[in-house]
Amino acid sequence: MAAGGAQRVSFTGHFAERLSKSIEYLSFKAQSHNALAAHDHVSAVISEQKKYALYRDLFPAEWATSQASFYRRGYFVKYSERANELFRLVNDKCFPLLEYWHDDPESEFEHFAIPPLNVDLCCEEIYFEELRLSYAAGLLFYVRDDAWGFFKRKFGVSASDFPTIEESPHKSIWDKDGCIFGDLLRLVDHSTGNPWLDSDYCQMADWYEFNRETIEELTREYKAARDAFDRLDTLDAMIEADPKKMLSALIDFWNNGNAPDDTTLTLTNGSKTQ
Repeated sequence: MAAGGAQRVSFTGHFAERLSKSIEYLSFKAQSHNALAAHDHVSAVISEQKKYALYRDLFPAEWATSQASFYRRGYFVKYSERANELFRLVNDKCFPLLEYWHDDPESEFEHFAIPPLNVDLCCEEIYFEELRLSYAAGLLFYVRDDAWGFFKRKFGVSASDFPTIEESPHKSIWDKDGCIFGDLLRLVDHSTGNPWLDSDYCQMADWYEFNRETIEELTREYKAARDAFDRLDTLDAMIEADPKKMLSALIDFWNNGNAPDDTTLTLTNGSKTQ
């Protein structure tokens, strides 16, 4: 019951949609006497129309069956329920959009930032036990003491069992496209050329315009970023099977630029501490 004993009326269906449309129109009329407010309102309307067009282009099947309102405000209150539905579809089907700074109902989506997918070597503590073995191996060249401590605990090997790691890598290692060691080190170095993998929380975020070209490009890059981690599965297994052989080969690659040969990349069943 509402105040004074009156029953609160709930509107649904076509009448609720027409009512929302009328309220939207009255809001515009109320603001139209102020030039700046009118400009802002018209800009917002144009922005939503562009998002509806994007929705139709990217998700035609979902658009055809959607019942979301064009006028009622959604969770992100600057946008209609229909535009909010687009944001959720991008998040569910393309890449994680509704993370990072975009959980506030007052958020705007004219431009947006993306969350880093890579391990943050700058601002966060590194939990080696939660990393892939191959990624932990790549960290031997960046956080050596902690990385050697991990491999000592896990496999009983230490820095004294291997050649000394040079302070700087051989200049040729960044040019070896398709080499599993080169791919690993570019990933750890945050120098893949992929925005999902090269960013971290310490640097200023890049802001992307919410349009079809950006959504499609970031979707491709997001898939490539996931694939980059998946390709480490084989290297993880080889390090697990023969850590001394594989760490030696990785250090040789860093120091001398020598890519691993087929024998090195053959999965063996050697002792973990041989």
